[in-house]
Amino acid sequence: ENLIEEFGNYGDMFAQLLEDKNFTFSTYTVLENTFPKLNDCDGYIITGGKYSVFDRFSWQNKLFKFLEKVIEEQIPLIGICYGHQAIAKVLGGEVVRSPKGYGVGLMPVNVIKTTSWCNTNTNPLMLHAMHQDQVIELPSKAELFLSGDFCPISGFFVKNKVLAIQQHPDFNSSLNKSLMEKRRDIIGSTTVREGTQSLAGPDHTQTSINWMVDFLLSATD
Repeated sequence: ENLIEEFGNYGDMFAQLLEDKNFTFSTYTVLENTFPKLNDCDGYIITGGKYSVFDRFSWQNKLFKFLEKVIEEQIPLIGICYGHQAIAKVLGGEVVRSPKGYGVGLMPVNVIKTTSWCNTNTNPLMLHAMHQDQVIELPSKAELFLSGDFCPISGFFVKNKVLAIQQHPDFNSSLNKSLMEKRRDIIGSTTVREGTQSLAGPDHTQTSINWMVDFLLSATD
């Protein structure tokens, strides 16, 4: 709750990131079983969170069914962290709790396929991470565009309608550091130390924000 007071919730963070891009946002708290009607929005962003696709909650089952309909109707869809994993699961991919443990701080990933909305020539990119669960099997209709040693399936897309990224375009170093400290007992002190040290290095978060913006603009044309 203290972090929400300081940084806002995930919906707030995405709205702030994209507020000057002529997007209008509505936030739906699916944890409280609040869902939009399918065509209420021109596109949807499924954010990160502390939950896992393995959890058994009624709201999560409803979310999976909602995502199936969104994808079927080809409504533009972005998934970040948990959202990335949820989309992969709905599309038939496989998600596991990685024996590698947690990926935190700024972690290196490589763009392995460029698109109209992802045309960077910079590799590796350092992007914010905060996760243990990983997608380990790509959905059959998806194309991989982002990969790293720690998380080989870091980003994928389906045509120009679905974009999924494991890392966090919505994070900054202050939030990542605060979350590492809050979760130190489950992440582990060594991983927290290494993750904190990474925050002093290069940060390519803006590049991933640009991907989202350009994807949404191209997908909603």
